[in-house]
This record gives sequence, structure tokens and C-alpha cells, in this order.
Amino acid sequence: MKKLFLLIAAATLGLSAATSAQATEKFRLCTGNAKLNYYAAGQHLKRHSPSVEVVETKGSIDNLDKVTAGECDGAFVQSDALLVYSSKNAKAISALQRSGVLYQEQANLICNRKAYTSARMVDLNSSFTVAIGPDGSGANTTWAAFVAADKARYGKVRTSDLTGSFAIAQVADGSEVQCALIVTALNAGLLKNDAPKYAESVVLVATDDRDMTKNAKDARGNPVYTYGEIPAGTYKGIQPSGMFGSKSVDTIQLDAVFVANRDWIAAHQGDFEKIVDGFANAKPDIAKLVQPK
Repeated sequence: MKKLFLLIAAATLGLSAATSAQATEKFRLCTGNAKLNYYAAGQHLKRHSPSVEVVETKGSIDNLDKVTAGECDGAFVQSDALLVYSSKNAKAISALQRSGVLYQEQANLICNRKAYTSARMVDLNSSFTVAIGPDGSGANTTWAAFVAADKARYGKVRTSDLTGSFAIAQVADGSEVQCALIVTALNAGLLKNDAPKYAESVVLVATDDRDMTKNAKDARGNPVYTYGEIPAGTYKGIQPSGMFGSKSVDTIQLDAVFVANRDWIAAHQGDFEKIVDGFANAKPDIAKLVQPK
């Protein structure tokens, strides 16, 4: 009897250990620049799902490359990245499961106040250089969508792969780069904290090009882009001045979505259910990232 009890106990401990090991299966989540909202949202998800490992990356296309290559198990990406990626690698996109929406984000164009005096992006031409980040970044992807929607206008604009704080510093200087495109939701640290340091030299410019909703459609024929605005007073010093403080800035906007590798889900269904539950529980904290403060 004692021997039987020990065997049962050993089996129970073994089962418990196996269950524990299964429960701690890591889920590598590709996000983005540590100063932008995807990375912060990943940290909120990790607090609710400790098995999540947050990975800093270049941005949406880089994330999709890493997920399809098995370097990450899931990612936060822009909805237009799925559109651009599917045109190049439809098979890879079919391996991804869309698992939720984080929030909407805006295409923010910051320009040198003296070099670019227009209030709207549609007046860019071949005499300007726009920093859009490296290949694989979110801004680079959105710029590719701009060119696809209106090649005659945006195809002739020069671009640079500068990104982050250095790109903003170069826009403030204005000699080599006159504008920078930053795709992120409201209140990202790069725009909230870093850009205002150059407020005397840079300003936000409207990106509400109406051709975008007409020409950029997803697989179901729905517009990838909609229109919104950056509320007055969101980014101190870099929004256009109005009679009573700063003005709101019109933008195009798009969804930020959570995707995961279907093979990983199939192999770890129980773990993924916990991650999805964690994502739902993290949503209130993630939403606070983009709320006016």
C-alpha cells in the first residue's frame, strides 16, 4: 500500500510539474520602438499574462517578418501593414490569426516650421525629404500605402530612413530632412515628451488626404483608413496655434491589431486562451495610453 501511495504521489508530482511547465510556455510578442505605444501596450499585457515576453522591434513589417519566421509568436501591427504584407506574401498572412484590436492610431507628420509652411501633407513635393524610418517600420509601411494611393503626388517626395528622436532633431535642423512621419496612437512618449523639446522649430501638419479611404481597402473591401483628429492641447508646443491655445490637427487613422501565429496557437491552445484573457483584462490599461491626459 505504501509503495502504491508513493507511486501515485510521484505521478501526481510529475503531472503537476508538466502542467507547470506547460503553463509557463513563453509567448514572444513583437512590439516596436520602446518609446512608442506598442511596447508600452506589450508591458500591460505581460502584467496580466506573465508568460508574454515583450520584444522591441523596428515596427509592423519587421514584426510580421519575425512572426512568420518563428522569431516571435505574436505581434502588435498596423492594419495597413497587413494590407501591404499580403500583397508580397499572401501565404504568410494566411498563417496569422487576428486576435483583437488595441486602439486606433494616427499618421503624425512633423515638419520644420520654416522649411514647410503648408498646413497639410498634400502639398509635399520633390523639394522635400520626409523621414519615414527603416524598412519594416510602421511609418515606412504607411508611406508605401500613401505612394500606392497617389503615386503622382507622393512618389516624387524624397525619403529618409531616420527614425525616433534623431529624426525629430533633424527635422528641427531642416537642412537635410524637412518632415518626419510617425505612426502611433495618442500620447506616445516620442510625441508627448521628446518632440516638444523642439517646439520652436517643428509643427504638426494635417495628414487628412481624402484619397486614402478611397484607394486603400482590406480583403473585405473595407477602408483601411478613416479620418480623425489630434485634439487641441495633446502635444504641447508642436500643434498649430489658434485664438485660444493650440488647434486640433486632422489626420488619417487606422487600427492597431493583435495577431498571432496559427501554428503556435494550435500547439498551445490552453496557453493562448490565457493570453487572450490577459489581453482582454489589459485593454483598460492599454486604452489609457491613448486617452487625453
